[in-house]
Amino acid sequence: MLRLFVGLAAFTSTIPARRFGGHDGATGLAIDKEAVKTAGGALVAAFESCLGADPSAIGVVLDVGANDGRWSAKLMTSMAASVRRRTRLLMFEPQPRFVNALAAITNRFEPSLAGGRVDAGGQPDVPFSENARRFGRSKAITIRSVDLARLMWDKLAGKSCALLKLDVEGAEYRLIPHLLVTGALCLPTHLLLEWHLNSVPERERLAALAQRLSLPAALDACATPPRALVNDDEAQNNLYTRVPGLDPPR
Repeated sequence: MLRLFVGLAAFTSTIPARRFGGHDGATGLAIDKEAVKTAGGALVAAFESCLGADPSAIGVVLDVGANDGRWSAKLMTSMAASVRRRTRLLMFEPQPRFVNALAAITNRFEPSLAGGRVDAGGQPDVPFSENARRFGRSKAITIRSVDLARLMWDKLAGKSCALLKLDVEGAEYRLIPHLLVTGALCLPTHLLLEWHLNSVPERERLAALAQRLSLPAALDACATPPRALVNDDEAQNNLYTRVPGLDPPR
């Protein structure tokens, strides 16, 4: 049986990665909510320490798939005021129903707010299904789209402390290759990536799983690899997802 592991990557390139035990499911990808919470908290603490080590540094948090902004608001609130004042927050969320919630965070912390969708090409207007499949209903709307790689080069290049949180409900498997080949994924110093293997069509899952498992090695090839990486392989999004090609022999 294939056994995989997920966990919190090293905060420096010289320290072996901490790993949380995996689960012998169909894919082996699963960590419980408490493990995700612990790893995410450690990532935020590492980002804050990065800024604390250099009082002149300006930090950037790029929240892609911000939803109602709760994660970003909690992050900003948790940081010391001296660090928070030097942190710029940029949020992207395509669902119009969250505009008011995100605007409230904008007014509170003065971050930049974007209501569009990110993609791998920056189409000016793209169709988007609001509420997606998980709610059993959807509504087609047209929204503005930007090239995430170009945005990252514009906002993160040269920053000594930059955090990217990516939660795009399965679109990560299309976005991440583009971010890798453009070098954009080498720009953040801290990465929080949420994976949704169950959102991928069955015929594409083996390639998607390979992408997930090979990503740490790909990031190691960066001139300056991220200091910290958290892969959120939460059970409900990844556990026991059928992957053609990994089926046990009959």
